Amino acid sequence: MRDNSVRSANDFRIEYRKLQRDYDRLFERQVAAVRAALADPKRRTSDLEEALEAHVRTYLIDGMLKALRWAITPSTPAEITNMIPEAQVDSAMGVRRYMDYFGYEREVNQPLLIVEAKRPSPFPIPAGGSTETASAEVASWISKPTIAPGEWKKWIPSLQDYVVSVFDRTGRFPLRAAITDGDWIVIFENASDAFGVTGTRDARFIHAFSDKSDVDDRYDLVFRLLDQRLVSRSASEIPPGAIAGVIDPAIVVKLFHGLRLRYAKSETVGSLIPTISVTPTILLRSDIGSWVRVERSEDTHLVPYEYEALPTHLQEVHDAAVSLLARVHQQLGRGIEPGTIEDHYADDDSFEGMPGVEEIQRQGDHFRIVTGRGTHYLLSEPTVPDCPYHDFGKSVELRCQAGDLPIINRSIASPRAYFTNTQLHHCCHEDVDAAKHVLISDDNQERCGVRSGRKGDVFCEIASFDEFLCCRTCCFQNVCTASQILRLPCTPIA
Repeated sequence: MRDNSVRSANDFRIEYRKLQRDYDRLFERQVAAVRAALADPKRRTSDLEEALEAHVRTYLIDGMLKALRWAITPSTPAEITNMIPEAQVDSAMGVRRYMDYFGYEREVNQPLLIVEAKRPSPFPIPAGGSTETASAEVASWISKPTIAPGEWKKWIPSLQDYVVSVFDRTGRFPLRAAITDGDWIVIFENASDAFGVTGTRDARFIHAFSDKSDVDDRYDLVFRLLDQRLVSRSASEIPPGAIAGVIDPAIVVKLFHGLRLRYAKSETVGSLIPTISVTPTILLRSDIGSWVRVERSEDTHLVPYEYEALPTHLQEVHDAAVSLLARVHQQLGRGIEPGTIEDHYADDDSFEGMPGVEEIQRQGDHFRIVTGRGTHYLLSEPTVPDCPYHDFGKSVELRCQAGDLPIINRSIASPRAYFTNTQLHHCCHEDVDAAKHVLISDDNQERCGVRSGRKGDVFCEIASFDEFLCCRTCCFQNVCTASQILRLPCTPIA
């Protein structure tokens, strides 16, 4: 789907507010007027309840899903439908049922989202309470539906049956599930955990929004949980041999090298030191902007503690990445030259669907990184030689040192630093340190250029796992120096 009107969480909020405003001012009144003129108010039937649900779906939920970039009805012949209303599923219980909305990827056998629409009704948990309490309440209803209030006794088991039936038919759980009346919405971030037989019903993965004001207040969370591209990219990495099983090779139009990086804390001689492991990944982009990540999970490499061993590590990761690329090409049936990191940042659609660096939700210190044509976020040596700012002592002499003391031991906090004083991958210059820690804001966002971080995050793409890496040894140096924020002191003045 290519909905150019929605590109961010803020765009979604604008569209959502307009939908609610139009519904309140126009549609709800018109529906009430027609019902008053044509229906007997003394009769309360299931037909009336279904009509109320249909109105909410037509005037609110369809628009909300469109604002989250799900295409129910293509607006152009070139647009791809990625959500089917009234999708048929044969329940594991032997009953043929119809899901209100079923979101998927074209040619991708990974179900993404199930949405159940309900007639307008008050949310049973009053607004104003803690979100954690509401999530825990919903989690308890899944574990024991008989304690759920009113019609939720039926709604929860029904949604569970849909989720489990999709798993039975496809072998995969949908990544997300949701239930809404267009005003309140409950989002199940991990549908498998919420509804699967072995699920823990963890309340941290259940997000209850009690009314439209609650949705508006926490719009960014709704967008992150339900936006089509963000949901699509949450799918797990697959091995090379599974490519043709989950995506039509013919629709792959771009690929990039990448890494999955884990940052951990290890105890050595009574102190904590950082441990970084990387797994080579190939990132495949389809012609509709969705992504598939390919990797061999056993192909994981530790960044060495011994600085002298770094070249060997970089070569080993490079060899593994090249081997993985060859297997991907074999599965695609053709070769595709990896794109550069600069190309990725320059392509708004490409970058918006796959940021350069992304911390995986609910998995702190676990990152996905796009490295472009390179195979590591680290370069073997600085692209500018003979720089004095790797050495704290020389930086002191030049009156530009960062901090009061040199970093002689790896650090996990304040700051996070993997490389240490005098190593070529370490930088001691205070101006570089200050630029890296500039906070992205409304005022400077244009000067920052394209960034993986949101407003309030620091400018540096990799600060989450190394704040003192020399920029000249980082794969992101060209996109960072293209901004107006980073002016490296090792760059000659024109």
